[in-house]
Amino acid sequence: MQWRDPLYLWLLVPAVLALGAFLVVLLRRRAERLQAFAEAPLVARLAPDADQRRLLRRTGVRLAALLLIAVALAGPKWGFHWQELHREGIDLIVALDTSRSMLATDVKPNRLERAKYAVMDLLPLLQGDRIGLVAFAGTAFLECPLTLDYAAFEGSLRAVDVGIIPRGGTAIARAIDASLDAFDARQGKYEAIILITDGEDHEGDVKEAAKRAAEQGVKIFTIGIGTSEGDLLPLGKDGFVKDRGGQVVKSHLNEDTLKEIALATGGAYVQGLGPSLGLDQVFRDHIATMERREVASTLERRYEERFQIPLALALLLLVAEAFIPARRAPAGQRRAWWRLLSPAARRRAAAALVLLCLPGLVGWLDPPGDRAAEGNTLYDAGHYDQAAGKYSEGLIDAPASPLLQFNLAAAYYKQGKYDEAIAALSKVAAAGDPQWAARANFNLGNANYRLGSNAEASDPQAAIQRYEEALTCYKRSMVADAADTDAKFNHEFVSRKLEELKKRLEEQKKDQQQKQDQQQKQDQDQQQKQDQQQNQQKQQDQQQPQDQQQQDQQQAQDQQQQQQENKDQDQQQQAGQQDQQDQQKQEQQQAAQQPSDQQQGQAGDQQPAAKQAQPAAGAQAQSVDQGQTPDQKAAHAVLDTARREELGPADMERAVGVAGVGEPAQDW
Repeated sequence: MQWRDPLYLWLLVPAVLALGAFLVVLLRRRAERLQAFAEAPLVARLAPDADQRRLLRRTGVRLAALLLIAVALAGPKWGFHWQELHREGIDLIVALDTSRSMLATDVKPNRLERAKYAVMDLLPLLQGDRIGLVAFAGTAFLECPLTLDYAAFEGSLRAVDVGIIPRGGTAIARAIDASLDAFDARQGKYEAIILITDGEDHEGDVKEAAKRAAEQGVKIFTIGIGTSEGDLLPLGKDGFVKDRGGQVVKSHLNEDTLKEIALATGGAYVQGLGPSLGLDQVFRDHIATMERREVASTLERRYEERFQIPLALALLLLVAEAFIPARRAPAGQRRAWWRLLSPAARRRAAAALVLLCLPGLVGWLDPPGDRAAEGNTLYDAGHYDQAAGKYSEGLIDAPASPLLQFNLAAAYYKQGKYDEAIAALSKVAAAGDPQWAARANFNLGNANYRLGSNAEASDPQAAIQRYEEALTCYKRSMVADAADTDAKFNHEFVSRKLEELKKRLEEQKKDQQQKQDQQQKQDQDQQQKQDQQQNQQKQQDQQQPQDQQQQDQQQAQDQQQQQQENKDQDQQQQAGQQDQQDQQKQEQQQAAQQPSDQQQGQAGDQQPAAKQAQPAAGAQAQSVDQGQTPDQKAAHAVLDTARREELGPADMERAVGVAGVGEPAQDW
């Protein structure tokens, strides 16, 4: 058993009991006064209406009725049924900076505490949205995964403090990466990140991280907390954080980095001002307008309201109290009991009977028509989501109501949930009620057309299928109601759309085929050119060795000829040198063969003659040749010939520095 508002039990039940005690005290005082006024036998005769027992009964009945009304207001519930609930929302990650710079007091009480309060104020705005928490400093950790349990998220948020991340510094890029990893659906259009920091980054790579988020379609909304003037960072009670040079550190708000992140991901930047730091504005203007998806689908117990029972019992007691006479009939007289009632009691009894006859006024019955009326009011006001909720509540008590199913489908259609609308309308059409068949099929055709129109650009085949289903629904609508001109018009309209789509697909197919043919032709031409080039290359490769061989042969011949010429020149020069050597030897032999008297005649003059003979060697040789006998000349010629025969061109060495003269010897 459960209670809708148990507070009424704690407030009204004690109040009713206190009122009952007060009435009992009043009745006793009245009885004491009557006893003081007259004796008991005289009281019955003097005041026949003053029946103490009847007054106690009526007071008890009234108090019981009041107690039952208090119980009815508390809303007792027992008994339940299972209901499938669908929750739609987005996934939201709050990345909170916990570095030492968040202890700056330029935002009271400090930056971190102010940010935590602002996030807590954001929670009531979430309606079915999952939220998670990432704390970061020099690195980042997921403190609370995505959840619908806002109390658990708040507990994790309260536990966040400076020093919860063991590594100091501020790494915004790692915070973004950790937030992206926390999303389990990987569907960026349903995901967002709220980054709360002072913008000071010590690691770099922020632009690359923002680029990764943009590639996944995740928007980052940056909240800059702090002031541009900055503030000192407290350390302990009386000190401040200092750098290595002994200077106090002052933390400033860096808006440029946060603006770049928001701009790169399609989000927004807000400077944290006021109690909420602008989070409520960011949520209402940007996050609440994002596309939502189904984040949970669960079966929940829906307890049945039972307040009608105590309320009905209270009314019965009031009616019974009205029929209890306040006075006794005189002794010896018997009257009808209704004649003993006073006019006021009669009026109260009539009013109680009217209330019992009109149970709708007290909520005894909750007909589906009332839910439909409430849903229609919300539908006319444009609150289609709330109207769908009312229609769904009405279907709990009347699941076969075509009115509620049709209206629920209309609310889904207005929200763009065409699949849900088709499911609801299919139930109406399947019921077989001719009154609803035409309208249900007409709207089925409209819903299928909308789905086909949405899929026309991305999936033309699916669009064709939806258009064909829409045409089928319009035909059924025309069969059910031949006078429905709207169904005929829509049928013709969708038929034209279907023909245009098919024609466009055929043209695209032809264009693609032509492009493929052209591409194939180009590929063939390219292949032929490549084959020709390969053949030419092969021919060149085959011709090149022949040309190279011919060139090598020609070069070999030229080298041989050049070597032969060089050899001939060397032989000629060696022959000339050999002739000179032979002449010198002959002169020396002739000088050795001169008469002794001639040598003795010249003995005194030997040294000077020797000095003069050196430059005149040629002349001396001529004189020796001229002074030789014919036999000596013949012997010398034979000796010279023999030497030439003994020495060939290869055996001669060319003197260094001696240039060859004349032409090569023809006889070599």
